Amino acid sequence: MTVTTIKVPKSTRDRLRRLAKAEGITLAQAIDKLIDQNAPRPRPTVGGFRSDAPLDAAEIDAELARDFGA
Repeated sequence: MTVTTIKVPKSTRDRLRRLAKAEGITLAQAIDKLIDQNAPRPRPTVGGFRSDAPLDAAEIDAELARDFGA
């Protein structure tokens, strides 16, 4: 974990503190929770191709040809 200073108006700081206290969490946890709710982490894209259904060998060849311009 790192330490970072975030400058916000006092009213925002007070609202965040009240929110954290009401939920029984730290201020950092409250900020993290709000960020996750409003800007969820993107899904990893490692692997490039995603399919809801398995592909057979001919379909895989067609997808590779399409993506590599063959």
